[in-house]
Amino acid sequence: MQMAKTFAGTAVAFPGQGIQRPGMAEQVKGTTAWRFFEEASDILGYDLGTLCLEGPEEMLNNTQHAQPAVFVTCFALWELAKERFEPRVFLGHSLGEITALGAAGAFDFADGVRLTKVRGQLMAQAPKGGMTAVIGLDADAVRILCAEAAQSGFVQVANENSPSQTVVSGDLAGLEALAELARAKGAKRVVPLNVSGPFHSRLMGSAAEEFAQVVEKLSISACRTPVLSNDGETMIMEAGTVKSRLTAAMTEPVRFTAMVQRLRGLGITEFAEVSPANLLISLARRIEPQLQFTLVSEGGIM
Repeated sequence: MQMAKTFAGTAVAFPGQGIQRPGMAEQVKGTTAWRFFEEASDILGYDLGTLCLEGPEEMLNNTQHAQPAVFVTCFALWELAKERFEPRVFLGHSLGEITALGAAGAFDFADGVRLTKVRGQLMAQAPKGGMTAVIGLDADAVRILCAEAAQSGFVQVANENSPSQTVVSGDLAGLEALAELARAKGAKRVVPLNVSGPFHSRLMGSAAEEFAQVVEKLSISACRTPVLSNDGETMIMEAGTVKSRLTAAMTEPVRFTAMVQRLRGLGITEFAEVSPANLLISLARRIEPQLQFTLVSEGGIM
């Protein structure tokens, strides 16, 4: 349903990998923004539009396909809605930071597709390991448990998603030890995630080095609108900062809690998620519930 409201001074946010599902592009099919799927398909060498509409789900969930799928879908949704917005800041969760940078004008759409293609391929080849969500403990408590689990293997905080949800990455031994410690500490749930590697950890170091070589060759511009980095502190504007943060994001944690808290200091009162499904809004509500929330979906504003 279209609304008459326009959005000035809003924080516009893009989700990362995890929102992909067959049918995710239904909101864009038949609109002028479908051209982005056609252009992306030429770059990727496969029919991205059909994959996002029909699956198969197993192929869509593969990291090397999921990342371009999420980027293109959210970029297309933003194209359909952007005339109604005057963002004060963009932000994105993990992969969503690339979409945010593209929306802010740091690089063109085609280079965004190339970035997500290579990023997805490199992350799909990640070292053995995985990620686990710890629910019911704060990030500081989880960090202490990671240090204890280090006696068994490697594990580190990867995503600070909300005050009560923290995701860790590590090798299998480290994750198993962390899970046992978290349950003993009183975690409500400890949930292994269906991902192919230990993302946002130092175990992604070799992938980050290869990704940096790709980033360096791209034509990067200064952002027209600031992008709040995944570190929760850096306002990305200059081209050099864009390049350094793109690479650093491969190994550094996503501090989403700090990102949303930073919005309050900027005087922002509205948070718009550009996504085919509500993901970031549900997390942001737990961090700053006084914000006004809007889901930019269904080819418009919901």
